[in-house]
Amino acid sequence: MTVIDEHLEQFDDPQRAALAATVATIRKALPGAVEVISYGMPTFKLEDASGPAVVGLDGFAKHNSLFPYSGRVLEQFATELGDRIRAKGTIGFDRDRAFPAPLLKRILAARIEEVNGGYPKSSGQMREFYDNGTLKLRGRMKADRMHGKWEWFRRDGTILRSGSFRDGEQTGEWVTYDRAGLPHKTTHF
Repeated sequence: MTVIDEHLEQFDDPQRAALAATVATIRKALPGAVEVISYGMPTFKLEDASGPAVVGLDGFAKHNSLFPYSGRVLEQFATELGDRIRAKGTIGFDRDRAFPAPLLKRILAARIEEVNGGYPKSSGQMREFYDNGTLKLRGRMKADRMHGKWEWFRRDGTILRSGSFRDGEQTGEWVTYDRAGLPHKTTHF
């Protein structure tokens, strides 16, 4: 049982069923996400527990809420969400019905795009995620150039390639991995 499943145990049916169905939609759409409790609520994050949050949700006395951690996503879907937008950063949904899966999937995809658009960070940290929440690449930028160790991953999360850059130029040992994550080919620059 995950921390999210444990959290949902506190609710009675049909609220627990509505929340569990919404969680199931998120899990299916974001199999690469990490499940945590953040700010006291079930949250799906990218890469690890300290990574960017994609979406959170929780149940309340008279409704359930979805937290997309983004005002821009709320604006993007404002027409479709209508009166479901309950407060800044919160989307309400019925206590006894799951959040509509097609709309939820589009919100999740928009959140991944938004997270990807937030890189590189001012520190130089670079990340990109597939639409399923799996890490696609990570490395660092220095003066708008790739610098230091970089890694690329397949959509299923297995490592594809690793190597280093110095001021945007490949340097040192580069390794390409097979689907099992074992070194397949090594190149030196």
